[in-house]
Amino acid sequence: MICMRRRSAALTAGLLLLIAVIIIPLAVQPVWAEYDTITPIGNRDAKAPSIKARSALVYSLQLDRPVYEKEADARREPYSITKILTCYLALENLDPDEIVTVSEAATQEYENGTSIWLKPGERISIRDLVYGAMLESGNDAAYALGEAVAGSEEAFADMMTRQAGEWGCADTSFVNANGWKHKSHYTTARDMAIIAKHCFENETLLKISRTKTYKAAATNKTGAREMHNYMLLLADAHNKEIKSSGKGGTKLRIKSVRGGKTGTWEEDDCSIVVDFSEKGLDGIIVLLGDTKKSRISDAAKLMKYSHKVTPGYRVSKKGEAVTDVWVRHGAKTRTALAVSGTVRAYPRSGSDEDIRVEMEHERIEAPVKKGDKLGEYNVYCDDELIAQKDLIATEDIRTGWLPSYLYISNRTTVMIAGIAAGLALIILLVVLIIQLRRPRYKSRH
Repeated sequence: MICMRRRSAALTAGLLLLIAVIIIPLAVQPVWAEYDTITPIGNRDAKAPSIKARSALVYSLQLDRPVYEKEADARREPYSITKILTCYLALENLDPDEIVTVSEAATQEYENGTSIWLKPGERISIRDLVYGAMLESGNDAAYALGEAVAGSEEAFADMMTRQAGEWGCADTSFVNANGWKHKSHYTTARDMAIIAKHCFENETLLKISRTKTYKAAATNKTGAREMHNYMLLLADAHNKEIKSSGKGGTKLRIKSVRGGKTGTWEEDDCSIVVDFSEKGLDGIIVLLGDTKKSRISDAAKLMKYSHKVTPGYRVSKKGEAVTDVWVRHGAKTRTALAVSGTVRAYPRSGSDEDIRVEMEHERIEAPVKKGDKLGEYNVYCDDELIAQKDLIATEDIRTGWLPSYLYISNRTTVMIAGIAAGLALIILLVVLIIQLRRPRYKSRH
């Protein structure tokens, strides 16, 4: 009787162990896993580059504050970067297709000043005047815009100063529409950054300011005018000079420039505003009291430096695995998905709690090829969508055996089968041993 109980107990234990071996590998399969890839970037103590400009400021559009300053509150002449506000007010108050008549006052010549050579009585569109002021830096075009908006240059200058004041610019005063030097015409790097920020919120102006070439329509006084973006021409020349010299200078990445404007009085007294967007970082660079030769290289240095100094987070890196997912009917039933591009975020609060990542994908089924797009990776910062990337496969996965329909990989199937076979053999041996040790009773007759 005792032997029978032992045999029964052994069989029960063996069966339970066999069931455990089959069930446990399934139960311990990892659940959906997302990796914590958010890491801080930006060092406010990073060493700033040496620049020629007497005043400078880098303004982070995401943080809505400066991240670099050099004599940012010193009053200086803005020169032709004044035209950014001139063109903004024209576009905000007039129809770009409106045709206006150029006054004789607007065609006055400025010694060594830039012009698009307007003629008294010429009828031209507001749009063409804006292009003329932004690309060719035409003083006459800016003057004509001021008259078209306010009736006179004096009234328009008052409007400009009031508008700047409404934006919080307390150290700015304008007396003309084109930036011609005057003791009462001044701004600061800080104020100019704020002005540029608001002006370039006008998408039409931003688009015009980064246009390389533009052909203005013929008018009643002249043929078509072909205009070229002076700021981009300077940047191109600077980059080519560095390349041809073989020196390690800093190029201005033109593809990152969303817009901007130059201002020039003398070779050693120039200005520039650059609106840029690069690697998830949006900003404005203002340089006052710079040299004609150095303003492009200074802007390039500060654009590069802005990535070092602006506090934020790298949410993900291109090719970096960000999550694990199930793969149905695959020889392997779990795989990592990587993000298709690097994403950086700059929350205003400085906290990564204001960064949210959302990942979506349909049911994934083998076969899968490395690099296949399998889902979407969306990043939000301060509740605003800042990046949309793809979730991509990190490996090839071929079709699996029949159990893979239940998300059991080939490897797990082999493991279960092997352990099950081993346990079955052990149970068989246990049964045989029990049988061999079973007492034999003699028959009684």
